Amino acid sequence: MAQAFICNGMLGKLCKLMRMCGFDTAYTNEGMRIIVTARHQRRIILTKNTRLKEKDGVLFIQSADPIKQLGEVVNAYDLKQRLQPFTRCLVCNHALKPVSKEAVKHHIPFYTYQNFDIFARCTGCNKIYWQGSHYTHMVHALAGYFNHPDTDE
Repeated sequence: MAQAFICNGMLGKLCKLMRMCGFDTAYTNEGMRIIVTARHQRRIILTKNTRLKEKDGVLFIQSADPIKQLGEVVNAYDLKQRLQPFTRCLVCNHALKPVSKEAVKHHIPFYTYQNFDIFARCTGCNKIYWQGSHYTHMVHALAGYFNHPDTDE
């Protein structure tokens, strides 16, 4: 079974980066109830909360920089070989499923339809993703964590 994570309210940007890398990562602002949620859902807690620092199943994050925080998690759990970038929804954490351009034609801006060919839809919230400029920025931000054709410049 793949490792699953949960970020507390202090690590929203890390949560988004974890999802961007394809890791099942929940997010919560429920304070200390995160312990119960994590146990129930079998998740590893990622936190900067010093009250959780010594608990089992917790990774205390040292850095304030989200990219460095991601590095802490990847190194702590030896995740580099398990990266599956752009396979999870950044909003709701569900899996993304490739869809045809025609299937999303009436759900995206005309410019996007005219200029992009690769699309995916979230299996949870139905958000549609495509490889626009935001995609290129994300690839470059994460270039040190995975090999991707777009990072070979």
